[in-house]
Amino acid sequence: VYEGKGCHTIANELNAAGLLTVRGKMWREDGVCRILKNDKYVGDLTQWKHYSTDFLTKRVLQNNGDNPDTPLITIKDHHEGIVSREVWEAAQKQVYERGLLSREGRKYSRHYWFSSKVSCGCCGYSYNVTGKKEDTSRTLRCVNRSKYGTNHRIDKNGAEVGCANKGINERVLEFCMKYIIEQIKVSEESIVEQLLADIKLMQQNDVRVDVQPMKEQIESFNLKKRKAIDLMIDGLITKEDLKKQTEYYDDEILHLSEQIAKSQDINAAHKQQLDSIKSYITEVKKTASSDSDSTEVYGELLKKVVVHEEGRTDFYLNCVPFGFRMNYRIHRYNRGQVINVMVDKCEII
Repeated sequence: VYEGKGCHTIANELNAAGLLTVRGKMWREDGVCRILKNDKYVGDLTQWKHYSTDFLTKRVLQNNGDNPDTPLITIKDHHEGIVSREVWEAAQKQVYERGLLSREGRKYSRHYWFSSKVSCGCCGYSYNVTGKKEDTSRTLRCVNRSKYGTNHRIDKNGAEVGCANKGINERVLEFCMKYIIEQIKVSEESIVEQLLADIKLMQQNDVRVDVQPMKEQIESFNLKKRKAIDLMIDGLITKEDLKKQTEYYDDEILHLSEQIAKSQDINAAHKQQLDSIKSYITEVKKTASSDSDSTEVYGELLKKVVVHEEGRTDFYLNCVPFGFRMNYRIHRYNRGQVINVMVDKCEII
């Protein structure tokens, strides 16, 4: 509701954060959608959501409310909800509007190049646009502040609410993005050199483990286990001796298998790091040749923005493995309609 994210994006972000479903599974788009449509969370109870068409075949269909023989029965405020009625209705409106666009063959798109990418550095809530879309002086404000005010407190559910962090104007975001891109253009060679140096250092420290000897040891232990069985069959050792030898071999095989898995994980992680740095080099060169006045370019490059106190904001881009901390001053002219940003410092974080 507040960040404008769709079910697909929500599922991907939950999986990326390592959060699983109640059954310990990965999140899917349809699962998120079912939760958003489940009126139990707002305190309502709907009966006859499914009905059987044939008691012999046990065929069950979803009830869309168009069957006169089995009407949907909804009891409002049946129990205490965990979602407010206001938020619930706003969510249902978004679900309906996105579904309507899909049925018309169109796709939902975010309104702004920075949508769902700006958050509060004080409380962690997202920043949303206030004002109309066509307004030339749009301002983003902390959702926590907009909803609960500036007084920081603990609500009846034990959650921290309220935030005193101030808003940030869209023009400030645009100016900072332009400034950062121009800095990347100027520093392209030094950034690429540093990334290449990182690759060289990683390759020098790369101690790859040869797992083949460990695999051969495992095969040797498996062969000894088979020979021990033959010895028992021939009456040369007892079942108790076979059990002890088998347990010993199994312990050694397990230990070697764990070492192999650990070595393979290290090698895979190392390769992923190298591939990531090489990708950054490609993106830096691409950014250096891009248009620094295009909001479309800003949207493609911007990963996230964290707004701290007034005059200090952190920008993270997709093209580099670090962030930019912008310290600036804002001057307003013509009754606040024209904004001029003066950068005091831009540092790497």
